[in-house]
Amino acid sequence: MPAGNIPQPERELCEIKGALDVLFTLREEFAQWVDEAQDEARKEELENVYQHVLALESEYQRRRETAEKTLTASR
Repeated sequence: MPAGNIPQPERELCEIKGALDVLFTLREEFAQWVDEAQDEARKEELENVYQHVLALESEYQRRRETAEKTLTASR
């Protein structure tokens, strides 16, 4: 099916899953950078960014669950 013909709920779910993949990668990288930080100020800055990525990931997990429920209900 061409991309333009994908129903809205399915397209949204695909977009959310793609965002979750990116956030997972970012979370893993920031976790490593936090562990490797030598300077306490730098470590705190990286920890703040890491926590922000975690919050975004949680929000997108919630959105994925909602989108999956919507898609299931529309079938």
